[in-house]
Amino acid sequence: MLGVRNQFKGKVCEIKKGAINGLVKVDVGNGIVFTSNTSIESIDALGLTVGKDCVVFIKAMEVILANEKLNIGTRNQVEGTITEINKGSINALVKIKVNDNITISSNTSIESVDALGLQVGQKAVAVFKAMSVVVATE
Repeated sequence: MLGVRNQFKGKVCEIKKGAINGLVKVDVGNGIVFTSNTSIESIDALGLTVGKDCVVFIKAMEVILANEKLNIGTRNQVEGTITEINKGSINALVKIKVNDNITISSNTSIESVDALGLQVGQKAVAVFKAMSVVVATE
């Protein structure tokens, strides 16, 4: 067990290997695929192959929020609806429901929440780089 808010079970659906790192795509259901930029050493050590069950971890601090999909070089952009905003003194925990099985949490500044005008019930996009996605096997 890890202290990471975003944990999703899935299956490896694609692996592209480079010289040092590889891209591991994990299907977590309902058409949602997360991409992880993982070392070849880790891919081999975990025995990752297409069809293998795995778990994806994404720290909430790594999830950036947007009002719409962005035209940027970030593979992971997942649209959903804000279901919860818990404000602290500096940061807020924002939860975005993507579907019945997937809710993504973002730990972001209150300044960002206010600047984007985020509210419960509003559509939002969770954005996170492939380097922020960790794949593990059970």
